[in-house]
Amino acid sequence: MNRQMRKQNWLTALAVLLFLFGLGRALPAQEEEPLEEPAEIEVETPPPAEETEEAEPEAVEVAEESVYLAIVGGDIHSVTDGVTRKGIVLCKNGRILKVGRRVRIPKDARVIDATGMRVYPGLIAVDTSGFMRGSGASSRDGFDPFSLMVDLGLAGGLTTVHGSHAIGKLTRGSLEGMLVGTTPWVRLSWSSTSPSGRRSLRASFQIVRDYLRAERAQALDKELGEEVDELKEPKGLNKDHLRLLRGEAMARFSANSLKDLSGICDLLEEFPMQSVIFGGREAWACAGRLGRVNARLVLTPRSKQMADKRVNRPSGWSIENARKLWDAGVEFAILPSQKSISTGGIAGRDLLTLPMEAAFAIRGGLPQKAALRAITLDAAKILGMADRLGSIQVGKDADLIICDGDLFDYRTFVQWAVVNGAVVYDKQAMPYFAHIRPRPEPQKVIEAITDALKGDKVEEESAPTEGGEADAPEASVTPAESSTKKEPQD
Repeated sequence: MNRQMRKQNWLTALAVLLFLFGLGRALPAQEEEPLEEPAEIEVETPPPAEETEEAEPEAVEVAEESVYLAIVGGDIHSVTDGVTRKGIVLCKNGRILKVGRRVRIPKDARVIDATGMRVYPGLIAVDTSGFMRGSGASSRDGFDPFSLMVDLGLAGGLTTVHGSHAIGKLTRGSLEGMLVGTTPWVRLSWSSTSPSGRRSLRASFQIVRDYLRAERAQALDKELGEEVDELKEPKGLNKDHLRLLRGEAMARFSANSLKDLSGICDLLEEFPMQSVIFGGREAWACAGRLGRVNARLVLTPRSKQMADKRVNRPSGWSIENARKLWDAGVEFAILPSQKSISTGGIAGRDLLTLPMEAAFAIRGGLPQKAALRAITLDAAKILGMADRLGSIQVGKDADLIICDGDLFDYRTFVQWAVVNGAVVYDKQAMPYFAHIRPRPEPQKVIEAITDALKGDKVEEESAPTEGGEADAPEASVTPAESSTKKEPQD
């Protein structure tokens, strides 16, 4: 027993010695190569966790929004150059870059698929209220880019509005590029019931005209090398009237009756100046004179007033008012009877449905192209902004609306509105009209097209070939084919 225990202890001691011997051979190999070179340690050792977290944001590249916007597949109503079917409007940096059917689209461009829709320039409303507060340039501080008025204005197709002596764009969500300019208008009061007011106005313009004649005579003498004295301004010189006769401003009148309109024509024939007349209910009766004095109008086609049977002259409103002005070459803008957007008023009477007011003029014989100009390009001319707004032309501001039908159809909705090249309104994303005839989702459209293609493919496979019957499995043989098969003979 003692011998076995000694033998077991000896074997255990031998195993321990062998283990220590093997461990001893391994340890000196690691001790002979001291870790003195710090460079090898930095390469082999992973970087600290804090340094890794700081390096990650530097490696991430933030993709900037593309400067290009392409509207593809829609019928482009340019106002000036007719209609381009299934065309492309390419915008860059808030301007229209190219218009046509063959336009190369940059790879990083934002694309709006307007297939089956119509593209119009943004609508322009002259003399509105409720969008801006203040006067002139200060109207920018009184503009709320998140207001309900802005949303509904864009839903109605408006992109530019005039009011408070300022011209502003409905730049939803931003003030950048909102203020376009101020209107250089001078209000003039002319009424057939105020003889003294008419007399004093003529006298003021006479003083200005005499001063301008003296000014031109002095400039001519200087060109001839003669010595001239300094020209002194006469007493009672009205600076606003001076700007009008110099062509630096536009006169603004308000008149509806034929008598007042004829009196304004008399004044403009004697003192030619740029002018715009608000009202014009009986303008159809003197359309020729208004065209000859180059007066512009802002009218409401549905502003009704019955003819006065007490006078022996044309009077009252006419549904053909706009058409007769168009025939006489008079430029005019159309404005509803209510100058703001109303959510509780009579439908079709406020700015939410501006095209419906123009549609009433179409009912009276106005060509549709003229009605479109009245709420786009001609309105821009009245505001002095025709070089930037009112039509789809290269170089103009990218203010566009994409509609799902004819602009003058009451069932048409604005699907997208673009202001300064930015999409500021999407019917599908706004809560007001998204529930009415919503656009089909792109994925559903793709699935529908795929299903249709699959159906065509099945029909092609099942159709008989020119060389004989179609190669079809026996199980899919139609009853007609089975009746023509020969039965095997016994």
